[in-house]
Amino acid sequence: MKRSIAWFAFLLILSISGTFSAFASGPGVGGRRVRLDNEPSGPFLIRAVTSPTPPTVENFNVEAKVILAATGEDVLDANVIILAEPVEFESTPLQEIATHDYAPLPTEYAAHLAIPDVGLWQVTIQIESDEGAGEVSFYQQITNPPNLGAWVSVGAPVGGLLLLMVVFFWLQRNSASSKDGSNRA
Repeated sequence: MKRSIAWFAFLLILSISGTFSAFASGPGVGGRRVRLDNEPSGPFLIRAVTSPTPPTVENFNVEAKVILAATGEDVLDANVIILAEPVEFESTPLQEIATHDYAPLPTEYAAHLAIPDVGLWQVTIQIESDEGAGEVSFYQQITNPPNLGAWVSVGAPVGGLLLLMVVFFWLQRNSASSKDGSNRA
């Protein structure tokens, strides 16, 4: 019985840990998507990654890796600015300075953009350093945060698993009680 309890506890922890990681946020968590990979821009090659996937209102992070094209070395002393402008609708454009402090890797730059509205946004990464300047852009669709439907779709399987565990333990308990009763007779 102890072995079956351990297995159920393990499966419960495994299912719950995977469930809640879907709602994580911040650079490097909640799913990352490579938007540009070794994109030439001036003297640089730029790799841009966004997170989480999908990006939602108030929850959008951009990470950039800047490489000097001539030597392949990481550029660690650049000024990196990330701009987000709405495409074909009215909203406030955003501008953030990307830093190493916010990046998941020390060789990357990252910034959090609290995009206020749902829609298509043009994201531009501007780089300036002693080696020169460069700029790359990509389009990003921003959606609404998960609503009750997402919580239900996550909660239903976990709730079902909990219900199965309760029934299993109840059956185990009744089975053990009936065995004790038959051994006494």
